[in-house]
Amino acid sequence: MSQENQEVVQEEVTETVAKADYDSLVAELEEVKGKLPVEKSESEVANEAKAQELFQKEISLTLRENGLEAFTDVISVKDSTDLSTKIDTLNKIVNEIKVNMGYVPADNTKQDEYSIAESKKDTKAMISTKLANLFK
Repeated sequence: MSQENQEVVQEEVTETVAKADYDSLVAELEEVKGKLPVEKSESEVANEAKAQELFQKEISLTLRENGLEAFTDVISVKDSTDLSTKIDTLNKIVNEIKVNMGYVPADNTKQDEYSIAESKKDTKAMISTKLANLFK
């Protein structure tokens, strides 16, 4: 077993490469190293975490200012312009819901001349309205 290891080591030790091949391999190695993602330092990671936390606070504060804090868990935005667009849309939706849920009287029919005269107890106007409707 040890004799096989020695043979492998001896074979790997000497290998000659032409200068042009060496230069092309070094250039290729540098190109590959350039494509590798750069690891961020701890301070950069901490800064990004703080920026993300600050943006989340901005989102919740903006929603609270507009009375939309119930949508905090639902909203997912990338930047402040996207946030303002979504808040405008949510405000429109909430206002439409408020209008639709508001009081709509069912018995509010348009009053005609006869009912107006009847509420005033004006018999002459009631009779003239009835006669006018007969001859239409």
